[in-house]
Parts: sequence; C-alpha cells; structure tokens
Amino acid sequence: MLTRMRRVIPARGHVKALLLGVLILGGCAPAPDPMQTIRDGLFYDGLAAFHEGFHKEAAVRWERAAHFGDAEAARNLGHLYRQGLGVEQDTAIAVAWYQVAADAGVASAQYNLGMVYLNGGPNFAIDRPAGLRWLTQAAAGGIAPAQRELDRLAAGPEPKPEPKASVVSASAPAPVQVAAAAPFIEPPQPPVRIQVGSYRTRQGAEADLRRLKRPGLDFEISPLRLKDGKQWYRLIAQGKAEDVGAYCRAAASHKIGCWPHNSRE
Repeated sequence: MLTRMRRVIPARGHVKALLLGVLILGGCAPAPDPMQTIRDGLFYDGLAAFHEGFHKEAAVRWERAAHFGDAEAARNLGHLYRQGLGVEQDTAIAVAWYQVAADAGVASAQYNLGMVYLNGGPNFAIDRPAGLRWLTQAAAGGIAPAQRELDRLAAGPEPKPEPKASVVSASAPAPVQVAAAAPFIEPPQPPVRIQVGSYRTRQGAEADLRRLKRPGLDFEISPLRLKDGKQWYRLIAQGKAEDVGAYCRAAASHKIGCWPHNSRE
C-alpha cells in the first residue's frame, strides 16, 4: 500500500539556498545535515498543524517527512490513519506506517504495532504471535506499558472462585442473626494516563505543557532514548477518569489527539 504514495523531492535550487544560509549563519561551525534540516522542518510543521486541529495538513507534512526517512513522522502518520484524523481511517495503512517506524527502531511504534496486532481492527485481523513479538521488542526498548501488557497476558485470566459446598444438618436450624449491612465504600480508582504529544526537544514539550495544562490533571514530560541514541520527549497527563474524560472530549471538539498511555500510545 505504500507504493501508492508519491515520493516528493525538494527543488535543487532550494536545497542549495538552504545550504548557503546554513554556512553563512554557522560561520566556521560544521554545517548540519541538509536532509535532517528538511526532515525537522516538515516534522515540526506537521506537529504545529496537528495541535491546531489541521490534521489533513499534518498528514501531508508527516508523510513527506516519512518519505525523507523520518521514522517518528511515520509513527505519527500511523496514529492519524488508526484514528481517522485528517485521512480516511484505515487500520492496514496505519500498521504499514507503524511498521516503517518500528523497523527503524522507534520503540513506541513497536508498542503501537504490537497492540494493533493483538487487538485487530477494521479490515485488519488479529495476529497474536506478531503482537507478542513486537511488544517484547518495545519492552526491551524501555516502553513500560509494553512490559505491563506482557505481564498481564502472561498471568492469564483471573481464576473463578470455587463454589462453597452447603452443609446439611439433621438438627433444627439455629436462629439466624441478621447483622446491619456495612456501608459500601467504593474503592479508589487508579489514575488514568494519556499522551498529549511527542517532541524532539524538551523545550517543545515544555511549551505545550504551559499551553495545554488544565485543572485536575497532572502533566509530566517523559524522556525516551531510542536505540540509535536519539532523545525523544513525550507529554503525559494524568488524573481522575472523569477529569481525563472531560479533557479528551474537549480535545476531540478541537480535533486534538488524546492517546491512551496505559494500553495504546
């Protein structure tokens, strides 16, 4: 399905002008990789478009960045196809983009890929062995939810309690003492975690933390170092289920992503 997507090459004059500008600004410093500069520009343009609710524009920019070799852009493009944001929802295409990022060593994409294989989706069948294989790789890459999911699957379903046998007595039944019912105390619910965004720099995560912070939610910046040594930052929000639900409903009304962090990134 990826063969249908057109590879876009920048104009030769644009690349030369970009290189000349970098050399002038950098003085004697070594010039950065021009292709990395192009990839970063497309990635952050897509990220800005996504947070402003322009998902179609984000998909266009992330697809171009992915064709130029940006694995994180490929992972984000998989999110858009899985949720139908800015593109027609298609689980098979989402898996194809997750696969590109996972093969490049992006541990979070390996987790996404494993969960889709385990749960399946529209026009995509469940493949448990593949799901376990990718979750194992993601856990080895430091993705804690992947390890928790593996532990949960290894534990299996909780055993059902054995029914107690009733004892029949020949003597007359003793009077039954009815105790007052104890008040029901609802057990505390564990906090719900969601991923708000992902960034190449901590400054980008901090900027969105200040912009998106809401009462009732605790925000944190979670660093993740990939196998190739690159540092990645994820913005995570945590709170009560009702507060997280309210945030996600508001995010949906503005067409901003709200990705569960406990089960699917």
